Order: sequence, then structure tokens, then C-alpha cells
Amino acid sequence: GKTGVDFRSYKNMVGAFHQPSAVYMNFSLLATLPEREYLSGMGEIIKHAYIKDTRLLLALNAHRTELRQKAFSVLEEILYQSCSVKQAVVERDPKEQGERALLNFGHTIGHAIEKLTEFQLLHGECVALGMLAAAHISRRRGKAVSGQTFLQMKELLEAYGLPTAVEGLSDQDILQATKLDKKMDAGQIRFVLLEAVGQAVIDYTITEEELLEGI
Repeated sequence: GKTGVDFRSYKNMVGAFHQPSAVYMNFSLLATLPEREYLSGMGEIIKHAYIKDTRLLLALNAHRTELRQKAFSVLEEILYQSCSVKQAVVERDPKEQGERALLNFGHTIGHAIEKLTEFQLLHGECVALGMLAAAHISRRRGKAVSGQTFLQMKELLEAYGLPTAVEGLSDQDILQATKLDKKMDAGQIRFVLLEAVGQAVIDYTITEEELLEGI
């Protein structure tokens, strides 16, 4: 229901809202993807699990081998659960006035890394990095995100071939790039934290110091 193109230094800044009459998915397309592209998509599925669906997270952990091998019998149910998360959020908030912003978990820092690497890292790879940073900040904020939860997220991302560290970028450059994001609101970053696994929240009080620590 939402399309966007990059404009100047801003990602997805110009676009339109137009709801589809139907959504069609042909799973056989996934068999044609290079493995890295396929696994990049898993980054968004893992995101959906952490923000809204602990059942999906359990399935992602239980079926790692089958999903890495694109086993359609497992993949079909995983994709259905993942799309159901996004569908429910978008239907309740089609123009991102509130809840839909939760879908941006991992995207604030992720988008900054994506731009600074000149898109050499794929979108899902950058989202994975951003999720880890956000989980760390959530933990330091005293949310119900333990060190064990953080390590479990890191291990799950690695199991799906997603990066958990990036080299060649400065912390300050990443921080500055987060400020060139459409998620800024009156000069304050609209950041998504985890209140707990499966429960994301929108926060407007993140400081530069916290962002740097997450980075």
C-alpha cells in the first residue's frame, strides 16, 4: 500500500499510498534468487517476529535448516505468519500515523548503514545490524530485554547468514546519517525499541549518546 523513492539524502521520502485490491505471491520465485538476496529477506521476517509475534520467532528458531534450504513446506507457513503481522499493522494504520512505525524496527540505524555503504550491503542485512543496535539500547534502557535475549537475536541472525558487525564506517558518520531519515519528527528521532520480545514500542526520547552506544 505504500511506495517510496529516495530523494536527495533521504530514503523513501517521496511516494504514494495506494491500497492494492489483492496481493499475489509466487513462492517459486524464491528458488531463483541468489542465496544472499533470499537471506536478506529473512531479515525482515525476523524483524516481524521480534516486534509482534513470538510464535513466529519460535518457528524461525525451530526450522533454521529447512528455511535455509528453502523448503516450501515450511516456508509457506513462515511467510504467511510474517505477512499476517504486516497486514494487521498496515490495515490499522495505513498512512503511518502511529502503529505502522513499529515496522521500522532496526531501520533507523539500518538505513544509515545502507546509505553509507552505498548499498553494498543489502537492505535486510542492514536491518539486521540496526535490530541488534536497537536491542542493545532497549536492554540498557531497562526494558525486558536481557543480555541473553540480545545474544539469542545475534545468534539467530548469524544462523540465517546475516551480518552482526560492519567495518569501515565511523560511529559519528552513522549517527549523522540517522538524522537524514524520514523518521525524524520535529528534530527528534522516532526510534523503535523492544519493550519485550514480541512487543515493540515507539520512543521519541533517544539521545545521541544512546544511539552512539548502540552503534
